Amino acid sequence: MFQKIWTGELVRQYILDANGREPLNSHYFSTHYPSVYAAAERIFGSWKAAIESAGLDYRKIRKYRIWTRSGVLQTIKQMKKAGKSLSCQTVQNSDKPLYMAAIHRFQSWSQAVRAAGIDYSKIRRRRSMTPEEIKSEILALFRRGEDLAYSNMREKHQYLLAAGMKKLGKGSWAAARRKCGIRRNYRLAKYKFNKQRRNGNTGPMHFNEHDIQESVCSFTTGGKR
Repeated sequence: MFQKIWTGELVRQYILDANGREPLNSHYFSTHYPSVYAAAERIFGSWKAAIESAGLDYRKIRKYRIWTRSGVLQTIKQMKKAGKSLSCQTVQNSDKPLYMAAIHRFQSWSQAVRAAGIDYSKIRRRRSMTPEEIKSEILALFRRGEDLAYSNMREKHQYLLAAGMKKLGKGSWAAARRKCGIRRNYRLAKYKFNKQRRNGNTGPMHFNEHDIQESVCSFTTGGKR
């Protein structure tokens, strides 16, 4: 029977191929890929040395080991409460340690989300929302008095921000708001709010039906109308 002869380069390549797809901590590899783990220990002296030889930060990889099932679930619930996107792709890009810990503890991201008591099918639907559904959600936030400035949307409603920019605004959040009939200038509103605070007025901002028209400025015009 053919037996694979492991070299340092083969071990490094195996680690790099698994990076981002599977946990890289020693417990996981010694359990799932004992031959790779044994070769790494023999060639490099330790699993840590093998990881570092592949150009990876072992301190970050060790983070996957400190995640408990309850820790993963609690973090997912906090993200849901904060209005952050729980789509698989978003979490992979924004919080890789959490994503990999969920894979390790629950076998898949969707199972981890469901274990947290969240309907994952609704999260998947958000990724395929129609332009009308996107408009409806944006307007619902607007009617509730939610701050629709880019910075606030990025922090609290990332999935809706991305969908609006892609399907309504052709890459622009301001254009997406205008597509929904929202003409408020959120930059100016923030300026007026800060001015009120400097003048000692800490009350809420009030707008009427004739909110200031959104100014359309570009780099070529220097902000001139």
